[in-house]
Amino acid sequence: MIDRLCEVVAPEDVYQVAFQVIFLRFMGGAIWSPLIRRYGPAEPALSMSWANTRIDSLFRLGVRGSMGAVGLFGEADRRLSALIVEVDRVEPAEQAVNLFDACLDRYSYRFGEGGNYYTPRGIARLMAGLAGPRAGERVLDPVCGSGRLLIEAAQWARRQWPGCGAPLVYGRDFSAEARRVAAMNLVLNSLTGDLGTGAVDSLRDGSTGLAADVVLANPPFKMSGWGHDELVGDPRWSFGQPPKASANFAWVQHILSELSPRGRAVLLLADGAARSTRGDEKQIRQRMVESDVLAGVVALPARLFPHTRIGASLWFLNKDKTPHIGWGKNSRLGEVLFVDARRFAKRADRSRWHLADDEVTRICRVFEAWRGADSAGAVADDLMEKVNWCRSVRHEEIEAYGYDLTPGNYVRSSPAATESSPDHDVAERSPKEDLYERFEETARINERLRSVLRGM
Repeated sequence: MIDRLCEVVAPEDVYQVAFQVIFLRFMGGAIWSPLIRRYGPAEPALSMSWANTRIDSLFRLGVRGSMGAVGLFGEADRRLSALIVEVDRVEPAEQAVNLFDACLDRYSYRFGEGGNYYTPRGIARLMAGLAGPRAGERVLDPVCGSGRLLIEAAQWARRQWPGCGAPLVYGRDFSAEARRVAAMNLVLNSLTGDLGTGAVDSLRDGSTGLAADVVLANPPFKMSGWGHDELVGDPRWSFGQPPKASANFAWVQHILSELSPRGRAVLLLADGAARSTRGDEKQIRQRMVESDVLAGVVALPARLFPHTRIGASLWFLNKDKTPHIGWGKNSRLGEVLFVDARRFAKRADRSRWHLADDEVTRICRVFEAWRGADSAGAVADDLMEKVNWCRSVRHEEIEAYGYDLTPGNYVRSSPAATESSPDHDVAERSPKEDLYERFEETARINERLRSVLRGM
């Protein structure tokens, strides 16, 4: 029914309506009944039922205009009616939560591009697991989108420490539509949260002053118009001015500015951020390593994102790697854990890959064991020596590699493991991408040679 509505209305508007209908089905009772038993057009009834939820005022979302303004009349309204009837068949109403989640994935798969997509569930679970949020901690997502990272953070804490409650979640986003989706998603998952007072651009708006215990973020890839000129000399750029052509290290340093003195963060970045040979980006990486705020880098499998073939990595940041409750009992000063997880993808269907829950658990357990976290349980101390896809590396070795943070430099995975990765379907890479990668590899080799010669 959603596809049929997309034939006559813009997909972004259709999915906003679909999210609202699913949410109202979950609310049920006096909220849902007038919509399914209405007489007359569906759109006015939908607007009235939505207003009765008071979610706009609860989350300070502003009032959403009538959908009739974007063409929901005539045939479009009849197709909306059919969608409402179809959603009404969802029993029990609690299954609407799964339907809402599936709808998020479907939208990203079919229409996602640039920053306009929602974080895949497997990656969201992995990011939450690496950060290990605890009940009562402040968790921030400065580009929250659908709120999935915040929800996974709360669910992680609930699973690890049953009965202890959930973290306090805070989200910010520049899209009014995304904030509305996040609000619905939070309510569907029995969470209250702070989504700010309006849509904001987190980079231009500056730090919230929250002093978050945990930050989780999936900023847009290849973001160029991020406000470079107006933010020259910003106090957040403690490791260096980010380049104008890419917001990668603007996001990294913004996120660090949001953390408490013992805060930790996990963010998703395109692979280019780890290996770029640009002088300004390399200098920022060097200063991050030397300041010991980088705790780990995880190379992700290819094809996890439906809208791009760009490789991606997770960066685990931490302001204090000495033993404490939010970190664990192991001091990891001067070390970075590199994980090559490119072989861990599983095929979801003919064209999609995903990170399954068991793979997410494997990666998280290694990080927990490395940190000595309480949640590691009975994991053996020698776990790190039993796997060939991760390695703890001292800063001196990273310096020898010219501060290239690509996990493949430090982890020697077996050939069979590498060959099973979807990364090896190189036929789909463009010649331009292949050429750029060869240029960067040449530059990395030259840097290693220089490091060796300097030490002779």
